[in-house]
Amino acid sequence: MTSPAEFKEKTFEKYFGYELARLTNVTFSPDQCDERFIGFDDAFLLPWHFLRHHLPYKRSKRWSRLSGVSLKDIDFHAPEISKRLPKFKFNLFVQYKRPTYVDHFNGKEWNSWGGPYFRFDVTPHQQRILANMEAESHGRASVIYASAAFWTNEDLYEFCSSEKILENTNISNVALLVGHGRFTYDKPGCNGIGHSEPEALQSKSIQQIIAGGQDQQALPFAEHIKRSAVAIERSLEGDDQTSSRLQQVRRARFSDLFDEIEGTKSDSFIYALSTLEAFSEAFDLAFYSMA
Repeated sequence: MTSPAEFKEKTFEKYFGYELARLTNVTFSPDQCDERFIGFDDAFLLPWHFLRHHLPYKRSKRWSRLSGVSLKDIDFHAPEISKRLPKFKFNLFVQYKRPTYVDHFNGKEWNSWGGPYFRFDVTPHQQRILANMEAESHGRASVIYASAAFWTNEDLYEFCSSEKILENTNISNVALLVGHGRFTYDKPGCNGIGHSEPEALQSKSIQQIIAGGQDQQALPFAEHIKRSAVAIERSLEGDDQTSSRLQQVRRARFSDLFDEIEGTKSDSFIYALSTLEAFSEAFDLAFYSMA
């Protein structure tokens, strides 16, 4: 039998993220709405979606006047915003993978395991970009694949109720998989095999990754976000196609909101934050910033 997991990536992401937050004191993620994550409820006394959609100037279709707080005002207050938050050290980018369960000798990678295993495919060009971004972060970011070491809804909800999703997940570092098009594993943890030419790979555990991130210099939130955006931009240098894709995502999500800060984007906190969000969406990543 060869069967994809009964649950989707987004469902798995939700439960994985809840448990991930418990491994740190403070985690910021614009996609999460859980009390274990610090979001703009705490930083701005405003929810993230409100900040993104209602604070910047925007023109109403019915009214010609402008309303709201300008992006320049948000950037001006960014240092004060950062004072309300702990200092941040590290970013974790996670691409969640929906595994396929293989329990028959006809499976292409069966000889590598000699028994049932899980597998998922990866995109070589995408991997190189993500690995470059991690390298440009100089220890302040890690990019991983997270894939369940189970495949039924029954197991998903059982592990969720017992808070054992992380315990039953396989973690693989994106940089280790550069040059491979598929990854297989037979159990939770951080070991597996890259294919097509089989190569045994051992990644760091999620606990080791977070512990390493805690060794980084603690920076005010706004500065941390700006530095993270610079790492992304550097990783895309010379890749016009991917840079264009990132701008398309930004334009789709934010329209022309950033035109008013043209010429000062390199020092803009809110533009940097939009870079992280656009990058995460373009590459189907969940982004967690950890204090």
